[in-house]
Amino acid sequence: MKLGCCSWSYHRSLERRRLTFYEWLRICSQELQVGGVDIIAEQMPSRTRRCWLEVRKRCTDGRLSIACLSPGNDFGKPTAIARRRQVDNVRRWIDTAVILGAPCLRIFAGWAPPGEAARRWPRMVACVRRVARDAAQAGVTLVVEPHDEGGFLSNSRTTLRLIHELESPWVRINLDVGNYREADVYAGLERSLPYAPHVVAKVHRLSPGGEELTLDYGRIFRMLKRHCYQGFITLEYESQLDERIGVPKSILMLRRYAQRLGFAG
Repeated sequence: MKLGCCSWSYHRSLERRRLTFYEWLRICSQELQVGGVDIIAEQMPSRTRRCWLEVRKRCTDGRLSIACLSPGNDFGKPTAIARRRQVDNVRRWIDTAVILGAPCLRIFAGWAPPGEAARRWPRMVACVRRVARDAAQAGVTLVVEPHDEGGFLSNSRTTLRLIHELESPWVRINLDVGNYREADVYAGLERSLPYAPHVVAKVHRLSPGGEELTLDYGRIFRMLKRHCYQGFITLEYESQLDERIGVPKSILMLRRYAQRLGFAG
């Protein structure tokens, strides 16, 4: 198992321009000393090939793997034209993932208005199937992230339903441990983990001692150990404590759990 940091962990600092994207890469390499990064696409300095090559070079020099590239999309759009635009957007980001050397591209199934999810489900599946063909040709694995707030995939049942319907080795799960909404979240995570090449460690509330208060990371890491998980577990920090304080504390917490169980963290 390898530790990583998602650029969203510093989204407030990046948005307020207290930190540049390249400074974030330096922090990941030199201060946090993680092995990789998960890049939120919109947080990169620009959408140009020159920028993407610069990002790849700086990651190489900083001994950082690009564990995942994370653009946004929504296959729940109501019209065929709107969905086609979403498909085309994901296809462009697949090409970008190849340039960056990112093995995984995070996508969303999308969202639907109340009462519309069942009707729009087949159209959403068709969109994922189309981009999966492009991903297979490019050698990039699409990792679908479960999401609540009206998303098609708010729990392990719907997420695994999508995986089984697609039957594609190029579509897997971006397992954000804080996103499932179901009676037994940990059972849902356990069912999903065999299909997850990338795991996201959410931190919602951090105690003064540097412990996540809403998720049981001892239990989560024992689960990872049982499944012999060897991929990245990437921090996505969302606590209100200042990022410059909270992110290093959160990485230390993850590293502590990893080391207790014999992971190289």
